[in-house]
Amino acid sequence: MPEKSVREMSDLERKHYSLAARTFHLTLFGAILLGICAELIGLGLYTYALVGQYIGESFGLARSTAAIINQVVELDDMSQTVMGTYASLTEEERAATGTEDYRARFAALTETEDYQMLMSILKEFHSSSDVYDLYIAMYDRESSAMVYFVDPDPDPETWCAPGDWEEVNRKELERFLAWNGEGKLYDVSNTKNYGWMCTAGVPVRNAAGEVIAFVLADVTLGNVAQGMRQFMLLYTLAMVVIMVTYDILITQRIKKVLVAPINAIAEAAHAYAEDRRAGRPDSDHFGRLAIRTGDEIENLSLVMADMEEELADYVENLTEVTAEKERISTELNLATRIQATILPNIFPPFPERREFDIYAMMEPAKEVGGDFYDFFMIDEDHLGLSIADVSGKGVPAALFMMTSRTMIKDAAIAGSDPASILTRVNRQISEQNSYYMFVTVWLGILTISTGKLIWADAGHEKPLVYQNGAWSFLPKHAGVAIGALEPELLELDDEPPFVNQTLTLSPGDVLFQYTDGVTEAMTVSREQFGDDRLLAAAGTAPSVQPEELLPYIREEVRSFAGDAEQFDDITMLAIRYRGPAGPTEEP
Repeated sequence: MPEKSVREMSDLERKHYSLAARTFHLTLFGAILLGICAELIGLGLYTYALVGQYIGESFGLARSTAAIINQVVELDDMSQTVMGTYASLTEEERAATGTEDYRARFAALTETEDYQMLMSILKEFHSSSDVYDLYIAMYDRESSAMVYFVDPDPDPETWCAPGDWEEVNRKELERFLAWNGEGKLYDVSNTKNYGWMCTAGVPVRNAAGEVIAFVLADVTLGNVAQGMRQFMLLYTLAMVVIMVTYDILITQRIKKVLVAPINAIAEAAHAYAEDRRAGRPDSDHFGRLAIRTGDEIENLSLVMADMEEELADYVENLTEVTAEKERISTELNLATRIQATILPNIFPPFPERREFDIYAMMEPAKEVGGDFYDFFMIDEDHLGLSIADVSGKGVPAALFMMTSRTMIKDAAIAGSDPASILTRVNRQISEQNSYYMFVTVWLGILTISTGKLIWADAGHEKPLVYQNGAWSFLPKHAGVAIGALEPELLELDDEPPFVNQTLTLSPGDVLFQYTDGVTEAMTVSREQFGDDRLLAAAGTAPSVQPEELLPYIREEVRSFAGDAEQFDDITMLAIRYRGPAGPTEEP
């Protein structure tokens, strides 16, 4: 861009920076861009056809090989042996893949007649084709790995023994395991060791129709690059001729139908700006242009004229919109305060009860949250405790939260064990759950006189307990979230969806429960806080008193997350049992 204004330029400079000159440059640039786009499209179509040829070749080879194998060898025993041994290994043992110790676990398989026959078949098919490699393997969904069964690769550096594995892309794994038999089964990826590679395969099934292995064929796509270079050279020469011709013809036309009308619109815009700055009410700058080109330039002048007339109305409407936004913000702030008052927020909540100390806190990710906690006296000797996490965020989750909290509390006060209470609440919510929301719940009932705690969970996080001077996680039953499934579906399962569990608290013991906003809090690099850090934070807390423990853990989570935005509600509840005799000595 020139440093001088138009008024400061010489005639030569004005001509150089004129709209006509820039129109020429723009037309030339447009022609080049169009040529590049056309070249890229042509290159893409050429590459697509060439890659399709390689895909068809590798898939056809894999299918033919699989057909022969199905007739001469039963892979079921081999698959069970390899995958069973692989599944029994620890992560540390799997990490030693390719070593002598690792391969010794699968060595007996290479001595079998089936293995030798498969090696012979694969070598024969591989030698008569142009594929890079032809082998038998199986995908393991749990570890996102491909486990080799038979590999005829003659190169000892790249040969894979039975049981050797390599990590694969999750998308490739799911594509192969979920293939419905239609079309060609393949995946094209850029690997670190082999470059661009096409892997095509055909599943091998046992008598029950289950996929037990895949016959896979790898084809390198290096030849595609050579063909692309030849195509690019010829195509570029043709496009240069077309672009030069196009630029000459179009530039002349654009000067006539574009440059002059745009200059007129620019002058009208300048006059409009001058009048606005001077406070003059003239509002017909663009209407007087009378441009009649019959195209977008004429439409632009008409739009500008309409804009000029509507600007005053826009300013007035802007004032109304601003007021509406302020009203919505005020209502959200009010909803936040209402939600804070709904949850118990006065501590200690039961000052006359000396048998226990209890404290809780909830910090929503948005103005209103979907988490909630609750504690209430069921009778003189039983204390109800609950903490929950509703699916979703914002106002809908908050409304569902209030409904769920009321149902749980009412059902608990009516009297029953936690598992029965959750079953009853699940049925009530499912009958009215037209929006298919759900809530994970942990519900406990503490017998104050004995310290006996009975609890059940509906898909919630496992709690922490402080006993004998150490923190540990309580066992978790894999319960389903409230509202996630219809009661009739839950009843079809052999196991009950909600199970009571029992723990006896001794004087001085502490129970700590939380929502996944604590353990799933993340840094900007998406590293989660996790169970281990939570356990460590509880262990380093200066006190196990609930009113000191919870703020400490919240600060640990905040310090870990750093500048990362809080994406989920953070809710915690802790109770310290003092025993029926009242206060115990502070730890």
